[in-house]
Amino acid sequence: MKEKARGNACTRLATIIALAVVAVLSFGMLAACSSGSSSSGGGATATDEATMTTKTLVKTAANELALVDWDVSADDSPLTISSDDSQYADYIADLSKLTGFNIESLTMTVDIATTQGAEIGATHEFTKLNTYTIKSLDAVVDSKNITYADGDFK
Repeated sequence: MKEKARGNACTRLATIIALAVVAVLSFGMLAACSSGSSSSGGGATATDEATMTTKTLVKTAANELALVDWDVSADDSPLTISSDDSQYADYIADLSKLTGFNIESLTMTVDIATTQGAEIGATHEFTKLNTYTIKSLDAVVDSKNITYADGDFK
């Protein structure tokens, strides 16, 4: 009888130790996950509100630049887009609507590369296509200052 009782005690002790090890490892993994890691290279956590606001604004601005029809070319590069310039008021208002942010001010420097597009058959004219690259952005969004320089999120 003593042998059987001793076997049960050893089994229970081994089980308790195994559960304790699992608990410690689980706690360590949770602590590592909650400490946050930097994927932007700038030392900010992935959940940092200012970083997420900046990423959202820059990505939305870049996507919207592909849709604008301003009379500019590579000769106008670098182009400064500013909330102080009425020419860009609609563009900035669209950014505000798309992101849901209150964009109080915005200044963005953009490089322009112009390429020749397809030929229009009826007129034999070639279209011009602009590719925009955001080089820098400074803004006040929802009462917070945000900045971006090309390469911050690579």
